[in-house]
Amino acid sequence: MLQDGRRVRLVVQTKKIKQNAKKMITEGKYRHTYTATASDITPLYKLTPNAMLMYFQDSFARLMTIHDVAAFDIVKQHRMWVITEVQIDIQPMVTYWSEDFTVELWVSELTSLRIYCDFRIVRKDNEQLIASGTSQWNILNLDTKRLETTDFLADKLIVVPELMTASHKKVRFPKPQSFDMLMEHRATRLDLDFNFHVSNRSYVTIALLTMPDEVLASQTLASVIVHWLHETYLDETLTCHMSHIADGSYLHTLTNAEGIVVCELMSRWQQQPEIPEVSEVLNRDL
Repeated sequence: MLQDGRRVRLVVQTKKIKQNAKKMITEGKYRHTYTATASDITPLYKLTPNAMLMYFQDSFARLMTIHDVAAFDIVKQHRMWVITEVQIDIQPMVTYWSEDFTVELWVSELTSLRIYCDFRIVRKDNEQLIASGTSQWNILNLDTKRLETTDFLADKLIVVPELMTASHKKVRFPKPQSFDMLMEHRATRLDLDFNFHVSNRSYVTIALLTMPDEVLASQTLASVIVHWLHETYLDETLTCHMSHIADGSYLHTLTNAEGIVVCELMSRWQQQPEIPEVSEVLNRDL
């Protein structure tokens, strides 16, 4: 239980988020601006997959807070938000340290069991597209461990039927006949989220560690599709298989000690374009 002082601070902070965030919703779309830190960018000045996932999920949490269905709201009804899929298309757009970018996010479809949120990440200064995508969410009953219907969300969420992908149909991954790389990873505290599970972002980081050095030296991520399937906990061992498949993409499959697939990821890569010298273009008006 929270101490009285911490509870008051949380209530005050939540009210401020709601008040400020309501000003950032236009026609059902929520926008929030962030500043790129050094840990958010790659050596090639691109937002890392980890950063894209973190900031888009932060915007999702803020939007749900406005509508009183944030994680800390629904846990009182023994419910939990679960993200099960995400698809991100990434543009060859650099993002320098200290530059501002905006996440725009909206609920694009609401079915009986699924909530789809589409999003765009753009530069704040000129609205140039950095990345776009879609995500699938479910409501899990913490007592039964089964999915719940979304009925209680219908009168709270505004649906904007604008898709950033061709459809919300599940992308089926091929079944590779062989593997090009195998790696084991033991889950540490650094991998865990506040629910004490391996976080969804950690799976992506672990999976992409299997990419060959020669690819990383000259190419940058163009798209990523992730399916999260099962939970993993502290000290459990994950085995990651990577396969370079016929269409040029890479399939990364993470299994637990029982051989159960807990996460699968498809990545596509593109040649890194020429980028200007950072000292010549960096905004120094900080």
